[in-house]
Amino acid sequence: MTIVPRLSRRSLFTVAGLGTGAALLAACGGDSDAADGKLSVVTSAYPLAYLVTAIGGEHVTLEDLSSPGVDAHGLELSVKQVMSVEQADLVLQTPGFQAALDDAVSSYGGGNVLDVSSAISLLPADAADSHDEHAGESEEEHAAHDSDGGGESHDEHEHEGHDHGPDDPHFWHDPVRMADLADAVGRRLGELSPDNAQTFSDAAATLRSELEELDAELTESFGAVQGEKPFITSHAAYVYLAERYGLHQIGITGVDPETEPSPQRLLALEQVVQDEEVSTIFFETSASPKVAQTLAQNLGIDSAELDNLATQLSEDADYPEVMRDNCAKLVESWK
Repeated sequence: MTIVPRLSRRSLFTVAGLGTGAALLAACGGDSDAADGKLSVVTSAYPLAYLVTAIGGEHVTLEDLSSPGVDAHGLELSVKQVMSVEQADLVLQTPGFQAALDDAVSSYGGGNVLDVSSAISLLPADAADSHDEHAGESEEEHAAHDSDGGGESHDEHEHEGHDHGPDDPHFWHDPVRMADLADAVGRRLGELSPDNAQTFSDAAATLRSELEELDAELTESFGAVQGEKPFITSHAAYVYLAERYGLHQIGITGVDPETEPSPQRLLALEQVVQDEEVSTIFFETSASPKVAQTLAQNLGIDSAELDNLATQLSEDADYPEVMRDNCAKLVESWK
């Protein structure tokens, strides 16, 4: 059995640029999807895999590049996976979410890609920061911070971790956007396999109905809570949830889960907990829970896990179930 090493992104694409892709693919073993008539689809986050599975069913072969419980932002690709991206019938990509996938797509042109941002509207990546980065600061302190008088600059903050580009990639916390993307996935699969176009269209329509029902259920649950509904999370992955249902998300860090909060930020959060009577700080297993748990312990309040849904933590809990579970935990924290 040939063991394919994992390489750094720079090494991977240096190799790909030398035109050795075909040889590498042959060494890894060919793809049999064309022979069995199924469409080969590649995704890199659980919500995308959920849509493809629900719509494509037995007519697609899915490869999800993400690993359960591992930070999906920091995705690294093996040589074989890079070749899978290039050879797939369809690749679902959220530009700016995963640099490794962005690099792979740009290396060959991406003619087989469905760009999520072309199918649904995405929020700006600084949407969370603009509302929550300076929570607890006065206007004067906020202005001083922006002029580099009170901590790291925006550029320093951005380049400590991944550069997510202009858009926030965590759209899947909004079931309505998921339904819109389902329509686009159904259309693209139908274009690739016209004989099954009606099957894909019907499946997408069924999924839309289910997601709209989920949205109505969440709207009712969140709407039953009076007040501002603040919640503190490890990183600002829930802007779409907050926007859809009128919640107030406060991220310990911004969109990038690898960024460490400054001491000033932690002090500001302590003030937020007191001012807004926050009872729980939420952590994510795949996004360094230690800071959130330690902060909660120091403040004498509860900590609990929210599933950011970038990967599927349990095969027994699908997208709608996790969305309902997250909702229940948030509502409980406001009682």
